[in-house]
Amino acid sequence: MIILDEEERTLQKALMVRMVELYKVVNENPKSSSIWGRLGHMVRKVHLMIDKTQDPKMQIHQLLQLVYGEWGFHCNPNNHFAADAMLIDQLLEKQSGTASSLSALVLYLAESLNLPVFPVNFPTQVLLRADVNNETAFINPWDGEYLFHDTLDKWIEGYVGFGLYPDNEDLAVADPDILQEHFVQNLKNALIREGRGSEALRLIEWCLRRQPNNPYEIRDRGLVLASMDCYHAALADFDYFIEQCPDDPTSDLLRDQLLGGMVQEYSIH
Repeated sequence: MIILDEEERTLQKALMVRMVELYKVVNENPKSSSIWGRLGHMVRKVHLMIDKTQDPKMQIHQLLQLVYGEWGFHCNPNNHFAADAMLIDQLLEKQSGTASSLSALVLYLAESLNLPVFPVNFPTQVLLRADVNNETAFINPWDGEYLFHDTLDKWIEGYVGFGLYPDNEDLAVADPDILQEHFVQNLKNALIREGRGSEALRLIEWCLRRQPNNPYEIRDRGLVLASMDCYHAALADFDYFIEQCPDDPTSDLLRDQLLGGMVQEYSIH
């Protein structure tokens, strides 16, 4: 029998805990108790449906079959970068998510079963890895299928360049802080891209409470404010970013294009 230590179990739950937290941040009227209730119901179901007399490999296989097969969770390539695919309420309602949000669900359920499944910050997307009896298997959270090493090699070649292959760091168990931060930034970028200004602002303000003087968060707040016609506040944020990060390529763009255009538009108003 495998016994996970507290650090491993905390890692398995980390992404789901952050997802629920972000759901409360982004939504005006969040109902986080109902989210935890639905997750608790899923935990109870997996404990009833997974045969815990089987070895961990078979239990992991059963869990994947349950989540992706019977329950129908999946990644939709047409909305893989959509904000809704990263929000826990939408994931549970539509069974459609991103590699990260589906990983969070599998990891959360695996932790409740004491199964050794962990996240990997692979360069192209989040992966899952199962470590059983000194053997490691990699799982694609898009569909719950196991990945062969030649597939991972091709992904790295497509991402970095021909003849390059994954190294130990690419396949290592993820740092939970980095994993969570990537998720936050991806959700923020999706909200901005989709023009969901109020939600994006709530998320950025939450980020700024954690890092009050982060120039990149302040820059992003300026972008959102500009999209909402709040030009005076946006200009102040852009000025701060340019002052703090004068050598960043974005500073030149803001200075030469965005600021000039906004000053003209702001003067019209």
